[in-house]
Amino acid sequence: MKDRQQEWQQLYKQVMVEKDPEKLRLLIRRINELLEEKELRLLGEIKPPKGAQVFQIAYDEGLLMTRAELLKGLGYEVTSALSNDDAKRLLKNGRTYSIFIVGHAAGKSVREEMVTWLKTNFPHTKIIALNPHFDSKLKGADYNFILNGVLKNGWLPWQVR
Repeated sequence: MKDRQQEWQQLYKQVMVEKDPEKLRLLIRRINELLEEKELRLLGEIKPPKGAQVFQIAYDEGLLMTRAELLKGLGYEVTSALSNDDAKRLLKNGRTYSIFIVGHAAGKSVREEMVTWLKTNFPHTKIIALNPHFDSKLKGADYNFILNGVLKNGWLPWQVR
C-alpha cells in the first residue's frame, strides 16, 4: 500500500510538469492502471498478477488444503508445505515465489523460526503471517493478519495491494 501511495505522489508530480506529449500519455496510462486496480480492490474483485506464485506453510492438513483451494480459485499458482521441515525441503528446488504465507496453527516459536529462515534464504520475497486472535503479530513477517475465518465480498485477508 505504501509503495502505491509513493507511486501516486510521484506520478502526480510528473504529470504536473511534463511537457512531452508521449511521456504524458504514458504517465496517464499508468494512472489509469492504478485507478482500475483500486476499483477492483474496492469491489472485491482483485485478480492476482499473471503468474503469481504463492508458497504456503501450513501446520494443519485441512487448513493447508482449504487455503490452497481458495488461492487457486482466485487464480494463484500454489505450492504447499505441511511443516517447516517440509517447506525447507520443497524450497531447495530453486523456484522463486511472489509471496510466502505462514499459517497460524503452530506455536509462535515454530512459526518465527520459519519466518527467520525464509528471510535469510529469500530476502526479497514478502511474508504474510496468518495469526490466531491471541497472538496478533509474528516477528519478521512483512504483513500480519489475525484470522477470524471471514471472507468479505470475496476478499481474503492476505490480498494486500
